[in-house]
Amino acid sequence: MVRLGPLREQDKGGLLVVLLHGWRAPGDDLVGLGRELAQPSMRFLVAAAPLAEPGGGRAWWRLDTPDRPAHAWTDELPQNYPFNPQVTAARQLVQSLLRDAQQRYAPDAIALAGFSQGAMLALDVALAADPPVDRVAVLSGVLLADSLPALRLARTAPRAVFVSHGRQDPVLPFAGGASIEAVLTPYGHHVTFFPFDGGHQIPAAVVAQLRAFLGPRG
Repeated sequence: MVRLGPLREQDKGGLLVVLLHGWRAPGDDLVGLGRELAQPSMRFLVAAAPLAEPGGGRAWWRLDTPDRPAHAWTDELPQNYPFNPQVTAARQLVQSLLRDAQQRYAPDAIALAGFSQGAMLALDVALAADPPVDRVAVLSGVLLADSLPALRLARTAPRAVFVSHGRQDPVLPFAGGASIEAVLTPYGHHVTFFPFDGGHQIPAAVVAQLRAFLGPRG
């Protein structure tokens, strides 16, 4: 894990932002993004996924298995859906990271942001709300079926959600990102959807929107 941002290790409070990289990316893949997003009173933790992938990079869960997690297009859980144990393990790992950071830094607020597979995990952890997350950014990701039980629970959950997705994304369907707003809004979430012309990426326009999303609230 890489720590960066204006706040020093001994400082307390501020906004804690945890960044989760995508599938087969190196663990420090989003360090540059964290530096671009940094503003006063912010602390960034850039976490590395636990699974080393053959050929390089890391993963939060494997994709080359028949039981890979399904995407959710509605809030209806498929009948007899087999929840993925690697998703559960990744969720618990990030939750543990958040609890440790809460104890060490006593942040005023917590935000999660992820790209691709990391975006799916960020949304999953935020919906689980254990511990509560104030803001979550889903960059070129989709909602997982594994996340639906938490969506239906009446507990503290993020009310601010930022979603970006490229209209020409060849990896994850644009419709999957676009559907997040329709699924989450009835449950009280305030979703900002930012589509862009491009593929599976984080363009400068998304960085600017995300920086504003994470900035001080009026």
